[in-house]
Amino acid sequence: MQDKHSHIESISTNEFSRKVENSSMRAHGKLKGIDVFTWMQPEQNALVNFINSIPTEIIWVGNPAEIEAVLSSNPLFSRKFQSIFSFGENRTGFMLENEFADIQDVLNGLMTELKSPGTLLFTCTENDSEYVSLKIAAYLNLVQLL
Repeated sequence: MQDKHSHIESISTNEFSRKVENSSMRAHGKLKGIDVFTWMQPEQNALVNFINSIPTEIIWVGNPAEIEAVLSSNPLFSRKFQSIFSFGENRTGFMLENEFADIQDVLNGLMTELKSPGTLLFTCTENDSEYVSLKIAAYLNLVQLL
């Protein structure tokens, strides 16, 4: 019986490890005293769990559809965010305060929003996540994470 339990635990751990490896969540260190993460194509439940686990206020940069999905299913989350910035076309009907046409538009004014302590989270669930990831990486290299 013990061997079966250990085997099941081992399989579950391996599956979790594979999922983490396959997800593209990355920690980038600190920027102006703020922890920076990027996560391209996050699964909604995993994203909700991650947001819930962050002890500091969050600045979230993401697509309108993913922001709407998370906030609609977790209305109390609005207190966890210092700011939310969306980029891309908002086809949700969900009203967002800071909407931008492109990720570059968000990045152009982002430095003025950063206040320590906190967490900066970039996500993208749209088809352009590779483009978004490249733009964010270039931005983070430009501002030289400390």
